[in-house]
Amino acid sequence: MRKAKILFVLGCLIGLLNYAYAQRKVAINETQEVDSAFAALVRDFRSIRQFSRSTLKLPLLYQTGGYEVRLADSALNIPKQRLVLTNPFGADAYPLSYSVIYQNCLVSLFAPGYFACYTIEGFQRNLPLEEQLNTKQFEKHWLLDGYLVGLSSGSYWQYSPGTGWEPYSKQVPFKDRPKLYEDKDYLVYNECRGEFGGQIYFYHKRTQKTYSTESVCAVRVSHSKQGYEVLSNLGHGTGHTRKVLIRDPRKLPKVSDLMFDLYSIELFGGFKWQNQDIYLLNLAGYTHLATLSDRIFVIVDPLFNGRLYTHRPLSTDYGSMSLINLDHYGTGKDREVACMVTRGDQIVVLNWHELHRW
Repeated sequence: MRKAKILFVLGCLIGLLNYAYAQRKVAINETQEVDSAFAALVRDFRSIRQFSRSTLKLPLLYQTGGYEVRLADSALNIPKQRLVLTNPFGADAYPLSYSVIYQNCLVSLFAPGYFACYTIEGFQRNLPLEEQLNTKQFEKHWLLDGYLVGLSSGSYWQYSPGTGWEPYSKQVPFKDRPKLYEDKDYLVYNECRGEFGGQIYFYHKRTQKTYSTESVCAVRVSHSKQGYEVLSNLGHGTGHTRKVLIRDPRKLPKVSDLMFDLYSIELFGGFKWQNQDIYLLNLAGYTHLATLSDRIFVIVDPLFNGRLYTHRPLSTDYGSMSLINLDHYGTGKDREVACMVTRGDQIVVLNWHELHRW
């Protein structure tokens, strides 16, 4: 009997040792499967019940609507920087309208109606440009037809380096809303009502006709050989993102092709990086950089491993640079609280007033 008990105890100990060793192998394999740059990302996901150790099968993170979200074999390790800039003209922290890039500067409009200009290289104030622009006070501003255009006391003005501010004679169909996209044929803007719907509008410059279709809520418009690609995003519920192809805006509201329509992930926009599209992908509250190919979103950079969140972002390409305007309703309502600039081989996030952790 005593011998049997000893054998039983030894069997239990051997079983426990085998289990511990198996667990150790799993941990080792999981560490080897992912780039160390994603270590904090994996830790954060494992703290969420739906992404627990038992359900997280790395490098796969999530599946939805026939699409997958995976970790890249190796991270891009894009150089990144975060800066805090403040309103130089008063206590109102956030810009009055979305910032633009003009004359190689980030141009932001602050209360009481003056422009702050920051050089793209180094983000130092360009005081000579500010002096030229701040001969009037404005409520909103945009870049239209290559001109800096401002709204002042109900009238639109355009700035030219040689002549200063002059009346802007062309139509501004979106009134005081942000501009989504512009080319030689169209001005594109949207209307966002959250879970209650929204529209995207294509204003034809030559005919002055406007064509529209449903879009909740458009965050990026880009042009390809096939036509206009419209990316939309909605944070209501578990999140929803959609991308459509519009071959000819004059045939709206008919949309040419549905590219994807997904729930439980969000795409806040994106930019071009080394000839590929990079998305700001939000999954389970965390935002990272991802590519898309063959129905697989591949997270290629953890960004700041943080809970960056935005409700009505806007992505704009400026040649080799991109600008993503970031709002956050709980912080600044519908005003820009930060923006992301991609240039050369670096990403810079500029925070207005304070370093936003969201």
